[in-house]
Amino acid sequence: VRRKKSISIEEKIDIISAVESGKKKADVAAEYGIKKNSLSSIMKNKEKVLEAFESLRFDPKRKRLRTAFHTDLEEALVRWYRIAQCLKVPVNGPMLRLKANDFAQKLGHSDFRCSNGWLDRFKSRYGLVFRAQPVRAAATTAAVGAPTPWYRNVLPCYLNDYQPKNVFYIQETVLLYQLLPHNTFAFKGETCSVGKLSRERITVVVGTNMDGSEKLPLLVIGKNKNPRSFKDVKSLPVDYEANDMAWMTSEVFEQWMSKLDGRFQAQQRRVVILVDSLPAHTEVKNLMSVKLVFSPPDSSSCRTMKQGVIRSLKVKYRSQQIKRFVDCVEGKKEYMLTLLDAIEMLHLCWRNITPETIVKNYNEAGFKLETKANGNDTEFQSDFDVIAHAQAAGVEFPEGLSLEEYAALDDSLEICEIPTNNERMCAKESTSGKAGSFVGDEDEDEGDRFLGADQPLPSKNEALSALDTLRKFLRSQDMNYSLHDSLADLENFI
Repeated sequence: VRRKKSISIEEKIDIISAVESGKKKADVAAEYGIKKNSLSSIMKNKEKVLEAFESLRFDPKRKRLRTAFHTDLEEALVRWYRIAQCLKVPVNGPMLRLKANDFAQKLGHSDFRCSNGWLDRFKSRYGLVFRAQPVRAAATTAAVGAPTPWYRNVLPCYLNDYQPKNVFYIQETVLLYQLLPHNTFAFKGETCSVGKLSRERITVVVGTNMDGSEKLPLLVIGKNKNPRSFKDVKSLPVDYEANDMAWMTSEVFEQWMSKLDGRFQAQQRRVVILVDSLPAHTEVKNLMSVKLVFSPPDSSSCRTMKQGVIRSLKVKYRSQQIKRFVDCVEGKKEYMLTLLDAIEMLHLCWRNITPETIVKNYNEAGFKLETKANGNDTEFQSDFDVIAHAQAAGVEFPEGLSLEEYAALDDSLEICEIPTNNERMCAKESTSGKAGSFVGDEDEDEGDRFLGADQPLPSKNEALSALDTLRKFLRSQDMNYSLHDSLADLENFI
């Protein structure tokens, strides 16, 4: 009697990819030496196989998906190990044993003791092999940008199941929102963890779909729940959260994913969201419309994506910031930029990111898409125009510093919480996401020091008068019908 052939998880991924690409099932079964009913079983359990592979819960060479008795302990230990990998912290057997016993105590498994046998089985289940760290020189011989099995095998399976409009990629960046060109040389010698510059920090989270047809609302994470500039503000053009470090935490991530899930449920859509494997990006339970997929850390595709949409957004923001500063200089007014001003500028810049830029970014990252883009993407104003205008107004723009370099000065700052060896460091949360919640005790941020005395809110008549002034200006311009409709909508709202 011929024994049933065992297929590894990695081979099952290859089989799924082959079938999804259009090959005949009979040919695929013959190629891998399995029966047709075995192939049908693999396809039936496709979601489980993909989840096992992309979540790194199992060694790709494993042939069964059995889990251990203490699954919560193993999940916590694997997550801790993944964080250590992200932080490039070497891990050995004794460290794993210590953490396993520590997690067991915290999770209430009083009967658990991490024996050598349990540790060996755990390492086997997840394909962990501890070996001496390679010398740095050897690392340089690896092929730069070589496709990993995850990108070659797993990701295409997800893309086959979802239309490009339902595949989103989310990424974060730090923005020192008040940083002006003449401050940049001082910034290069300072750290942002303490001191004046740290109070200017926010984290901006962006998300786009693959065909460029949809941009998610920006998520901005600040330090203060109720900055003075938010007084009397009942709604913002972005989602806003706050914690002591103004960075992404697992709590903020889970809340935002749940909010996006509700958004897509209301639209009766099922989407996949790609996120980088970072300590703050955790599995989120009870998502109905969103499938979370974690990409390997430090992949070439992730780096390319960060150099695309985020770079375009930050270049636009810095350009607007320079123009604002120049207008103040030329108008002999004091330059002011509060957190609320920064948020509204970010929203404006985000609206101006074109579908062509987004699709081009995905293509450069290795996601080959068909697009109707006309190739005439003119969203960038030349560095020379912006910088020359600034220098003509007396702005101290450092010689040789381009607009893109200016926009990239804060790229290297940490975007999420960093756990320590003994405890999971979590920033103290003070969220504010609902309309009407920006009231109460006011926290002063660095931009709000310019505000001085509280300014009274304009009356309804003053708002209508300002709208009438705007209408008179626009009448003298060559504008389209949509702006007339917008003015009418504004008047009706007031």
